[in-house]
Amino acid sequence: MFSRASFIAGFAGMIALAATTEAHAARNQDAERYVQENAAATLRTLGDRTVSATQRRQTFNRLMLQFADMPRIATYVVGRYSAQLRNDAPLRAEWTAAFQDYSIAVYETQLERYSGGAIRVTNSVERVPGRDVIVTSEITPRGGARPLPVQWRILRSGEVWKVVDVSLLLDGNQIWLAQQQQGEFLGVLDRNRGDIRALAAHVRGLTASMRQRVVANN
Repeated sequence: MFSRASFIAGFAGMIALAATTEAHAARNQDAERYVQENAAATLRTLGDRTVSATQRRQTFNRLMLQFADMPRIATYVVGRYSAQLRNDAPLRAEWTAAFQDYSIAVYETQLERYSGGAIRVTNSVERVPGRDVIVTSEITPRGGARPLPVQWRILRSGEVWKVVDVSLLLDGNQIWLAQQQQGEFLGVLDRNRGDIRALAAHVRGLTASMRQRVVANN
């Protein structure tokens, strides 16, 4: 559920992002190609009705683990509480696994409406040349409905690109998912004295609910 506080935080982040990117207006074709190829494969998987729902999910999970930097995002979304993860390896493993399952379920739920659609990368802006890029795309749903804007923030480590956030149109608002998740999770952690294990249990419950809805819709 999107709270007012998390929406404001996400909106403020988008404004800051826009201001930052003005200074680095160059396009990055390598980043654009990475998003085009991987996002297209992901959407094809969600729209493939020639295989079972279980097979689709397994393939989608594999693609998302390749496409997105889940450990980095898992650390980001707990914000100021992330020091616990650095100092406690079992906790870090538990939280990363719980968040990874949750995050993939979120992507599956949100991208399902785009399944089988055609994606077209339209632009990119380098925040840090060659390393931190916002790729802009539009997805045309099946049936030729109006294209929907989707932005991807990707980082490069060595020769490898990874997605670290995705901006989707939700309820008429463009929302950066990782920023929104951080706002929600920090609210939970603040209320439970920073107990990340309790947050992991909460997140596993959210994941189970999303999975049930996906199964019901298929």
